[in-house]
Amino acid sequence: MSQESLLDHVLTRLQSFGPRPSASHKEREFLLFVQETLDHLGLQTEQEGFRAPATYTWAYLVFWLGLAQAGLVLPRIPLLSAISSLVLLVLEYFELSTFPLVSWLFRFHTSGNVLGKNGEDPEVVLLAHADSATTSIFFHPRFVTSPRVSLLLFIIASLAITGVSVLAVFFPLKLWFWIALPFALYLLFLAFGHLHREVAMPPSPGANDNGSGVAVALELSRILKDQGIPFWVVVTGAEESGNWGALHFIAKHGPKLRGKPIINLDNIGSGRLTLATQEGMWRIYEASPDLVAEFRKLSLPFLAFRPYLGLSTDATPLLARGFTAATIIALGEQGLPVNWHWHTDTVENLARDNLEKAVQLVLSWIARRHESPAKR
Repeated sequence: MSQESLLDHVLTRLQSFGPRPSASHKEREFLLFVQETLDHLGLQTEQEGFRAPATYTWAYLVFWLGLAQAGLVLPRIPLLSAISSLVLLVLEYFELSTFPLVSWLFRFHTSGNVLGKNGEDPEVVLLAHADSATTSIFFHPRFVTSPRVSLLLFIIASLAITGVSVLAVFFPLKLWFWIALPFALYLLFLAFGHLHREVAMPPSPGANDNGSGVAVALELSRILKDQGIPFWVVVTGAEESGNWGALHFIAKHGPKLRGKPIINLDNIGSGRLTLATQEGMWRIYEASPDLVAEFRKLSLPFLAFRPYLGLSTDATPLLARGFTAATIIALGEQGLPVNWHWHTDTVENLARDNLEKAVQLVLSWIARRHESPAKR
C-alpha cells in the first residue's frame, strides 16, 4: 500500500467514523480499525482494555465546587474551610501532574489501547491517541487565546482560597472572606461552564485532534515495517479524559520502555509542525534533552521548537515518570492547535502537506539515529 493510498484510506475512514468520544463505542470501533490496519501491515498486534472516565469534568467539579464552597463558608466554619481546601489542593496538584487520584473514582467506562509490534526490542515507540474531545464554550475560537492563563487562574484561585482559609483559623477577620470571594466565583464559573459542556455541547469530529496523529503513525508503521526497523506503535484511548491510555501503557509496559525514544504525535494536521520543548499543567516537564537535540540537528525549515503549556498530552505522564519522550504537534498563529476541540475540526480542514511533512520529519530523525549508532 502506498503512502498516498494509506493516508487517503485513513482520512476517508475518519470521515465515516466521525466523533470518537473517550471510552465510547465509536472510540472502540476506530481502535478496531487501527488494529486491522496494523494486522494488514504485518505487525503483531494486541488490544488492551482498561477502565477509564468518559470525561475529566466530574473529577474537576470536585475541585471547583469543593474549593468554591470552602471560600463561601469561610466566615462561618473557617476550620472546615482550611481542612477541606488543603486536602483538595493536594489532590489537585497530583491530578494536574498526571498522577490522578480523584478521577480514578470515575472510571465507570471501558477504553483501550492498540499496540502494534515489529519486534520485542523497539528502536523507537510511536504514540498517538484515537479519541476526540467534546466541544466547549471555553474552546470557542473567539475565546480560546491562552489555556495556560486559564489554568494558572485555576491554580491561583485554589492557592488563594486555601491560603486565606488557613489564615482565618488563626486570625478571624472578615477580610479573608472578601479576598476569597472572587476566586470562589471564578471556580463556580468554570464548574457551570463545564456542566454546560457535558449537557449541551456535541463532541468534536476529531480529524486534527487526533485523527491526524493516527494517520501519520499508521503511515510510519508501513514504512518502518518495510525497512525492517524494530518499532512499536501505540494508539491510545481516553486521552481526552485524562491520558488514561498512556497511563495504562506505562503501567503494563513501563520496564521495557526505559531508555527507548517515544515520539507522541498529536494535532499535526494543520499549523506549523513543532517539537514541544516543555509540556505540563501544574508541573512543567522538559522534553527529553537528547531528543530535542537530535531533532534540532535535522535543521528542517518547517520544524519549530517551543513549549506547549496548558493541557497535557500523552507524552506528559511519560515525562513525569522519567521516560525519554517528546511531542510533535502543529500550532497555529496563537500557539494553539488549529480548530482545537471545536466542530470545525474536520477532515476538510486538514492540510495534507502537514501529514507528509510529519512523516518526513520522523523518518529523517530515525535515519540520522542510524547514522549515529551510539544513540540507539
